[in-house]
Amino acid sequence: MESRKPIRRVDFQVSLFTAAIIILSVSAMAYFSYSLTHQDMVHSLQDSVFSIYSYLDATLDKSSFQAINEYSDKQKEAYQSAADLLIRVKDATGVRYLYTAKQNESGNLIYVVDGLDPSSEDFRNPGDLIEPEIQENLRLALRGEKVLPDNALATGWGKIFVSYFPIHGDDGTSVIGAIGIEIDAEHQYNTYRKLRIYTPIIIAVACLVCIALAVWFFRKLSNPSFRDMSNTDYLTQLRNRNAYDIALRNIDARNRQKDMGIIMVDLNNLKKVNDTEGHEMGDKYLQFAADTLRRSIGKLGIVYRIGGDEFAVIVEYTYEKKLEQLAYDIGQDYAAHRLQSSIPTSLAVGFALFNPQEKTIRNTMKRADSDMYEKKRTMHRE
Repeated sequence: MESRKPIRRVDFQVSLFTAAIIILSVSAMAYFSYSLTHQDMVHSLQDSVFSIYSYLDATLDKSSFQAINEYSDKQKEAYQSAADLLIRVKDATGVRYLYTAKQNESGNLIYVVDGLDPSSEDFRNPGDLIEPEIQENLRLALRGEKVLPDNALATGWGKIFVSYFPIHGDDGTSVIGAIGIEIDAEHQYNTYRKLRIYTPIIIAVACLVCIALAVWFFRKLSNPSFRDMSNTDYLTQLRNRNAYDIALRNIDARNRQKDMGIIMVDLNNLKKVNDTEGHEMGDKYLQFAADTLRRSIGKLGIVYRIGGDEFAVIVEYTYEKKLEQLAYDIGQDYAAHRLQSSIPTSLAVGFALFNPQEKTIRNTMKRADSDMYEKKRTMHRE
């Protein structure tokens, strides 16, 4: 059974880039669509209240604003006429709440005519004081302004669209009162609430699908090994010198040198192989050396090809005897399985365990390198 390909750094980069594009594009489209639809909803609600207001401003008995001041005025014909009109308009248009108001001689804002059924719990009698929370908007309407919100308002009795308009006298210019219009906006509010909830979910699903497709297509269309070539040696598929230098810098920057070991490896006689049997054979020796290191080190460390015939291994959580055994096993493994050739090859292996007096892991690397070259000289003398 074919093993699954691991997630590599380049896959993560492609995923991050794809996710950024998807999130930005989908978010922009969602915001644009939401904004347009929201504006359309507000304009639709505004058109509805404007139609109601225009009709009432033209047909309402204006004398009611002078004749009605207190509870006893409910018996007056002006009150009955205005109440009947508001009730008819409310029933015909589906308005939640419709009422008229004014400022009395004492300067207080009071209800004039309430369009609710008198048996309703929220019904207000003429002369009742206007609630403090709506007084500011009503005063604006009494100054001739048309007060319209830019969104539905969440209240204890549901989502409503509340607006206030001035009522003009018979001269068409003076303001004698105001009218409050409240339209039920529960349906519109829930629609946009669902949009806010489901849009992030849609974006997340789109990201996951597009990331999977992007990584798959990238692997198919990019280099056949699917490797991050800036940190991978193409010939051996080990990590390269660039990755090695970055690793050493990170170890020193994070003070992670404790119990850290370095193994340095050199492939002996590679130049003779290249000169005698050709570079293709030399490449096979390098690949074989890389396979030997991978096999010997396993999960104990990370193997790098840092030069033409040089390799390095960073081993964490180790100690002197363990490093010594690893170095010995590497040389023995290579000797036991080395390729058949007229030119004998071998691995010179040196090692060093970090010493706190060295301060940096690079100094440990230099000591391991010196040990490797000493082993190399000894092997040449033999």
